[in-house]
Amino acid sequence: MKTNWERHHPIIHLPDEAIASIVKSYDANWSVTSTSYLSGGLSHTNLKVNIANEKPVVIRVARNSESLFREKEIHHRLPTHVRSSQFLHSTKWNGYSIGILEWKEGALLRDQLTNSSAREIEEMGKSIGEQLAYIREKRFTTYGFLDPNLNVREEFQLTPQSFITTIESFFNHHASKWLPEHMPGKIIEFTKENAPLLVEDQSGARLVHGDFNGLNILMTKTEVNAILDWEFALSGSIYFDIGNLLRYEFKQIASFEQGLYEGLKNQGIDLPEQWKKLAKLADLVALCSLLDRVDCGENRVKDITRLIKQTIHSD
Repeated sequence: MKTNWERHHPIIHLPDEAIASIVKSYDANWSVTSTSYLSGGLSHTNLKVNIANEKPVVIRVARNSESLFREKEIHHRLPTHVRSSQFLHSTKWNGYSIGILEWKEGALLRDQLTNSSAREIEEMGKSIGEQLAYIREKRFTTYGFLDPNLNVREEFQLTPQSFITTIESFFNHHASKWLPEHMPGKIIEFTKENAPLLVEDQSGARLVHGDFNGLNILMTKTEVNAILDWEFALSGSIYFDIGNLLRYEFKQIASFEQGLYEGLKNQGIDLPEQWKKLAKLADLVALCSLLDRVDCGENRVKDITRLIKQTIHSD
């Protein structure tokens, strides 16, 4: 999952005195004993901070204050049963927006999927499906991208027509230059052929995590312990999150998909027969958007190209 993907921005290294000042802005009695930078995230900088006689916390450093404040508001409004870390405090340092979040123990889903039995993986899928259903309890009046107050600032609903025009727009900008010459045409052809299926998406304008995958889901054995990193949250289709979650194939994916389906159904979400195809279509939008950049790392391009080929040749 995103193996060796290049970061868009380098990690922001904080001086020891800055870390001490940041934690004291939340609790003046806290004393830092050690710190370590966390791998995995490709946008923000995250570091684990151990505090004397207290539980550890995570300092989250963001260049984009809007995304951090949106994430903070999401944490405060998440439905009760969604398992996530508590957003404790926000502040500023040297022009950067800073969040202090509760540290959560657990193993990344990505790692759990490589060394677990089919039965265990099905149980993981079920727990994740239930959590996704709880996320979907948060409703909006319209579809689109959220401002820091969780109001829709830019409307976007995944429909047959918007699916086509959105994919086409990416290839009218930067995405084309990262792909082999023939490939944009093949993608647009696939898009037009499959767009009518999106009328089956009746999932509604509800909360979407926006980066729902094995790097942002912490597990304790087969149970979800926390869903992390909400900076890309939006109001939209459930298939954005399902597509992201199922983007990478692995040995026991059929067991995982079965568990996911059952977990959603247990909480009242019945997926249509073509749910996996709907998820692939939604994720194609996300994959193409990742290429619509002036700069895009070689490893990132190679992996996204492979995933897009896999999608358009899935039939």
